[in-house]
Amino acid sequence: MIKIKVDTQKPYEVLVGKGLLEKSGALSLDLFPKSKAIIVSDSTVAGLYLEKVIKSYKAAGFETAKYILAPGEESKNLQELAGLLNFLAINKTNKSDLLVALGGGVTGDLTGLSAGLYQRGIAYIQLPTSLLAAADSSVGGKTAVNLPYGKNLLGLIHQPSLVICDPNTFETLPDREISSGAAECI
Repeated sequence: MIKIKVDTQKPYEVLVGKGLLEKSGALSLDLFPKSKAIIVSDSTVAGLYLEKVIKSYKAAGFETAKYILAPGEESKNLQELAGLLNFLAINKTNKSDLLVALGGGVTGDLTGLSAGLYQRGIAYIQLPTSLLAAADSSVGGKTAVNLPYGKNLLGLIHQPSLVICDPNTFETLPDREISSGAAECI
């Protein structure tokens, strides 16, 4: 496993290594003992990895809940933001709990923004599953949703507490997604 320290006002680590999804609960435990983990994912990514992540968090002693959104940029909007914030309230999420963004940039942006707004800021972890999310949107704390008048118009900077990148997730990406992610990185 590779550890990269991100030096911000509130420093955090990016962990990179094959098989880390199965260890994500244990890796989160040092930062969040006795917490509830709300795992946010889109339906495509959830079908591939959600059960593995839930199992990992439960094995580490976390209570878990899941919030599933539709895949794609269409979910990065005010209605979905309100839906997630209401879900957090209904599930009595508090400051000692954490959000877990399992997916690409849309999921990471929506989860991070929700974490920054809910109760004036709670912790969140990024589990990027696309090349672009791993290289860009999961690191740096840029969070936002789109408004009808443009992309990323409502947002804030809210750094994750931890980023866990498992390159095994890239194996399920279509070639076009790998190519476009690599082009963005370049």
